[in-house]
Amino acid sequence: MSNVDDRIWITSRVRMIAERKAIRNQNVSYISVTYYSLFTVILSVFSKFYVLTYPLLEEINLSASVVVLVASLVAGGFRFETRANIFRECYLKLQKLQSKNITEEERLAEYLDILEIYPNHSDRDYYDLIVNHTYWEGKKLNMGETSLIPTSYMWLSYIVRHTFYYLSVTFLFVVPLIFLAWPILSGWVSE
Repeated sequence: MSNVDDRIWITSRVRMIAERKAIRNQNVSYISVTYYSLFTVILSVFSKFYVLTYPLLEEINLSASVVVLVASLVAGGFRFETRANIFRECYLKLQKLQSKNITEEERLAEYLDILEIYPNHSDRDYYDLIVNHTYWEGKKLNMGETSLIPTSYMWLSYIVRHTFYYLSVTFLFVVPLIFLAWPILSGWVSE
């Protein structure tokens, strides 16, 4: 494979990663809005039980309802699904370009034309490709004759971002469970 072919392949794979992240974020936002909506409904339905532990339950429930409304609007504003579709369209065009029987100069020109009409992926997506492909999948990744390996900064970025993301999602879903279970758990402890 030539350097142009490597660039096309790497770009298409990074766009796949960007698409997958956008879909994941879309799904997490849908699930979390639904989850917190159920949380506010449960607080409303069982308010007589929860008001004993949480004297400011009405204020908490009203605040939670407003947060759910705002979060649903903000999540919709990010347009994760649209971004995922754009990245998908881009990598499909890049894959089609790879299979064309044209000169390297023509391939480079078409590659640059494709990149012009689509938004760029982030550096983080590129780091994820290098770490995933070389370390987790154990494959070699080259750009022409140059072997691509993750740098210390790429590893640090990868670990910090993934740790923060999964801890945040865990926190997002565990806190309401603790809030709802606390009156029951505290009742058992005091007995």
